[in-house]
This record gives sequence, C-alpha cells and structure tokens, in this order.
Amino acid sequence: MIDSLTSFDGAGPAFYGALSRIVALTGPGRAVRRGLENALAVLVEALGYRRACLELHDLPQPGARIVLSHGRQQGLDHLYGPAPITMGQVIGSRRSLILQDVKDHPDFIGRPPEELSNLSHICVPVTVPMPDGHVEGFAPVGPSDVIGALSVDLPKAPMVFLEAHREFLAVVGGILGNAALRLRDELDLSRRSVAAAVQPVGIAAEDPAPEAAPAQPVAVSKSIRLVLRQISQAADSGDPVFLRGEEGTGKECLARWLHSQGNRRHRPFLRLGCGEMPPEAVMETLFGVQKGERSKSTRSKRGLFELAQGGVVFLDDIEELSLEAQSRVLQVIQEGAVARIGSDTPVAVDARVLAASTASLEDAMAQGDFLEDLFYGLGVFPLYVPPLRDRMGDILPLAEHFLEDFSQRTGKSVRRISTPAIDLLSQYHWPGNVRELANCMERAATLCDEAVVRTYHLPPTLQTGESSGTEPSLSFGEAVAKFEQELLVEALKKARGNMYQAARDLRESYRVVNYKVKKYAIDPKRFTPGRRG
Repeated sequence: MIDSLTSFDGAGPAFYGALSRIVALTGPGRAVRRGLENALAVLVEALGYRRACLELHDLPQPGARIVLSHGRQQGLDHLYGPAPITMGQVIGSRRSLILQDVKDHPDFIGRPPEELSNLSHICVPVTVPMPDGHVEGFAPVGPSDVIGALSVDLPKAPMVFLEAHREFLAVVGGILGNAALRLRDELDLSRRSVAAAVQPVGIAAEDPAPEAAPAQPVAVSKSIRLVLRQISQAADSGDPVFLRGEEGTGKECLARWLHSQGNRRHRPFLRLGCGEMPPEAVMETLFGVQKGERSKSTRSKRGLFELAQGGVVFLDDIEELSLEAQSRVLQVIQEGAVARIGSDTPVAVDARVLAASTASLEDAMAQGDFLEDLFYGLGVFPLYVPPLRDRMGDILPLAEHFLEDFSQRTGKSVRRISTPAIDLLSQYHWPGNVRELANCMERAATLCDEAVVRTYHLPPTLQTGESSGTEPSLSFGEAVAKFEQELLVEALKKARGNMYQAARDLRESYRVVNYKVKKYAIDPKRFTPGRRG
C-alpha cells in the first residue's frame, strides 16, 4: 500500500498490479456487476483509497442510473457515497476533476471534521470505445462516449501525486467503460425477457387520483438545503430513492416533495407503512391477489405497485418487510414486473420505489434480516435526513410555519412567538425532531389566548427553572452539603453501617468520612442489620 500516496517508487508497481487485477475481474466470462464491484474493492484495498464510487448513466435505457461504491466505512456509505455535484460536472464536461482540499465543497458537508482536513477527491469520466467506421451490431450508448464517472476519496497529498493518480484512474475508467457495455447488453436482454413473459391481467379497482402538490419544505440550514438540492437532481429519474434518518425528521414529507417535483407528479403517490399491519396483509396490499384456489380469494385485487402505474410507491420503515416481500420489491426494481399472490404470471409495472428507514440496514443484513441485493438496489439515490438538533437554524422557521398552518386551519389568530419562548425552542435538544416541534407548536397555539405564544404555553419538557418558577432555593454551599449527606447515607447503607467499608467505596480516607458523618450528625449504627434507628 502506498504510504500517504507520496511515493512514486511505490506507486508504479501498485498501479500495474491493480490494473492487472481489474482487467482480470472485469474480463469476458465474468459476472459484469460483480466484476465492477470487485474492481472498486481493488482500488480501496490495493491503493489505500478511502472510498471508490462508480456511477453509470443510461444503462440499459435513457434515464437509468446505476451507482456502486466501496469503502472502509461500509456502515456510512449512505452518508459518504458518490458526490453528486462533482460527478455531474465531470460527466457534463467530459473532463476529470481534482479537489486537493474538500473542506469547503458542498458535496462533503456532514463528514467528520478530522476527515475533511485530511482528504482529497478525484473524479474521472468513464468512457466507452467508439469504433473506427461502421461495425455491425454495435449500438452506441448515447450521444457521447462518456457514460458515467469514477470517483475516489483519498488521503490529502501534493498535487503532483494527485495528477499521477488521476492519470491512472483515467485508464481504469476506460476498462470499466468496456465492462459497462457488456452490462448494458445483459440488462437489456433481461428486460426483453420479462416483457415477453408479461400477459394482460384483469383490473379489480380504479386508478387512484393524484394528490395535490405539497408545500415546499422549510429549509434554512445548509444541511437540509443540500438534501433538497439532491432531491431536485433525483426528481426526474425513475431510480429508487432511499431516505435514512431518525424518527420524525420529515422523511415522508421529503418523499412527497420529491414526487411533486418529478415527471411523475401527475400520477399517484401511494404510501405503505411496512410495520403497520401483519406480514400477510402487507404482501396482499403491495402485490395484489389473483383469485383462485391458491390464494383462496374469490376476486382479484391489484396491489399498490399496479395501482401506482406511472407514479410512486413509498415504503416507510422498509426494514419491517419480510424476506419474501423484500424479494418481490427487488423484482419490481430490477425487472419492472411483479406477480400477484396466488399467481406465477408476472405483471408489468412502472412504479418508482421510494423507501425510508430509521434502522441500520447494515446491521439487519449482517443478521440475515435484510437482502443485500435490495440494499444496493435501493441505494441508487441514498439521502440522509439530519436530525433537528444538527440543523438549529431550521427550528424557528419551522415553528413559525407550523404556527401559521394551525392558525389557517382553525381560524385562530396567533401571529408571533415571544423572545423568551424562542430562546426555549432554541435551547431544547428535540429528541422527537420535526414531528415533536409540530406537536409542540400546535399545543402552544391551542393554549394561547392571545396573539403571542409565550413560555408558559410551551410543554413542561421545554421549561427552564427560570421560566417555570422552579429555580433552586438552596445556596451553592447548601446544595453541596446536601449532596455530601446523600452520598454518605447511600455508602453507609451499602456497607451496612461499616465506616471503613463506606470509606473504601467512596475512595476517601476513614478520617474524612468520620469527620463528615459527625458534621452531618449521621448515625452509622442505624444502617447495621438488626438495629432500627
């Protein structure tokens, strides 16, 4: 491995060795997708890169997008995956990019400060060879020879060494481009096979009407504005989007906003909470039922994926799906088809999958509770929604938004929040995130009998000693003495009145403990078994 990437003597053999392994892994006769994943692993393991990411466009048809990544912190791939801005710049300009210092670049917001101070980034185009003249059977992948981008995060190094690595990665990009052509052919063949097997099936329900467009999410902080920018980039794609974050951070709100901004906005947005009903009911709701003896149903019913034709299916708490349901969702993503319960005949569906989770899917995969293929299938557009405590600049705008919304719904005129109440909102840590803030403001507006929300309208959990009139009445010395007495009594109870044992438990000398016991008039004998004070 290259030490700090600053040794030309070590870089040459490492480059040649890595190229040899990548060519072998992606050559004819190898599984293409697995070969591409293994090639990224070689870059990380052989050259010391922190992460390697590959993004391919328009495979197998225009608008499709495939993203693969490999890194040393696999559990954080959803945070530190492909950089959308640099990837877009490289693909659009067809020129490579080097960031010697990533500290202030928006693609790297949210990474640990200690990593940002020691990180560089290189991104190169992934190219496909263009034949000289006409070649029978050759179909170009697009108007240009660039079909994607390869990016790596690596330890910070002088520009001369980063240039050497860029030249090396440009060669790797050409090798991966060749493999991408074979991947396109494989995917295209698979889709044609599924389409040939699909047969028309009877309709059991009317198409649901599309919903009204939601209001634009409140976004003041840099972190949530980055999420909205990523949503705008993903809006028109048909690929899955995976939102991760704590409970109550607004993942469903962001999913609805994404749907309203894309080319599917005039088609349905259908939601299912995967943990809100029994597994059998989830299966029937998602995939439908075919009447017959196998399903024991007297009528056919379409599932959400059929009902959302041309629209979006949002799977909240996707980690709650059974393995069988996960496998069927993967079929929808990969093949654009699904079989109803009680039928083996695939039904063609065109529904974009949006998913959300508060759990660690990496841990679920390790325990065998979540399919690895589905995890990577959902990870085309991973979005991390930060908790409210990490975007304090959004608290007041959100509070005012919820207050205005409540006033409009109820006709109650509550126009502003007092300065002391604003201070309480800003000082609170919001374990329930945006959902807790919304409930808090609705409660305050309900209790408020004037035009201003004041501190006493807020829940007790937000109150301070000053605002609630419960400030400590003891002086500092009195509070310390009270605390010492409590410690001594607890230690004597545990030691059953034995002063020497109590002193050892308190890690204090017997002389000091004896002095304090006499000072506070504590009788150790009343803690001795068989005696009553």
